[in-house]
Amino acid sequence: MNKQMEERIEKIEAVISNLVRNSEDLSDIVAAQDKEISRIKDSLQWLLERDFERQNAENTVTDEKLPPHW
Repeated sequence: MNKQMEERIEKIEAVISNLVRNSEDLSDIVAAQDKEISRIKDSLQWLLERDFERQNAENTVTDEKLPPHW
């Protein structure tokens, strides 16, 4: 193999190495974002349940009040 061919192969290997590293970095980022999205979804579900319970409690209190003419 001649010198020019070896240089081209080295450049290709460097590009491939860079692409692999970028791919691994992006995979780590996507995994972290997936974890964060899951945490946010759990928090949102908890908040929605709390709000639902609060609204039901308010409705129950409102239903039990006597009308103004009593």
